[in-house]
Amino acid sequence: MASNIIFQDLPKVPSLATVHGTVMGLAFAIFMPLGAFLIRFLRVRNVVWVHTTCQLAGLALVLAGLASGIRLARIIGQLHNNAHTVLGTVVVAALLLQPFFGFIHHRLYLRTQKGSQWATLHVWYGRVLILLGIINGGLGLQLASGSPVYSKAGMIAYSVLAGLSGLSLLVIIVVSFFGAGTAAKQGVRSDPE
Repeated sequence: MASNIIFQDLPKVPSLATVHGTVMGLAFAIFMPLGAFLIRFLRVRNVVWVHTTCQLAGLALVLAGLASGIRLARIIGQLHNNAHTVLGTVVVAALLLQPFFGFIHHRLYLRTQKGSQWATLHVWYGRVLILLGIINGGLGLQLASGSPVYSKAGMIAYSVLAGLSGLSLLVIIVVSFFGAGTAAKQGVRSDPE
């Protein structure tokens, strides 16, 4: 493996690792779960644009995280030879389809004021990708655990945020399955825009 290491770029590793972990953590543990949560529970006009803003900001962070992650992995010779980089690349590639699913779903919703197969696809595809992104963050921390750039404080912060985000997704799923009948009475969306 040593032949794959770019030795002259090793000084860049700490800053690349920090940027990669921070922006991916913000995307998958804050912005994207927040967007999913707000579309379900925020009762304001045009909430879809709040959701869209959160998700596109998250996507921009993911793309920045992908770029810094690829650069980092190339320097240390770990690109696509471990679970973190493989799963991360798959999640990001899959995530690029999500805005199109959301656009199609929203256009149909505006026309019919009803959910559709596109709504189901958009909602569940997004939830699965967020969860996979959160899990992949843990794999990344595990991968970095033996390196000098590893931060126990960063691991704890990520674990807390990821746990809270996972819990919020669980609440959304429970409300979707069990609260659909009572959601309308309580002013909670059972079928988001």
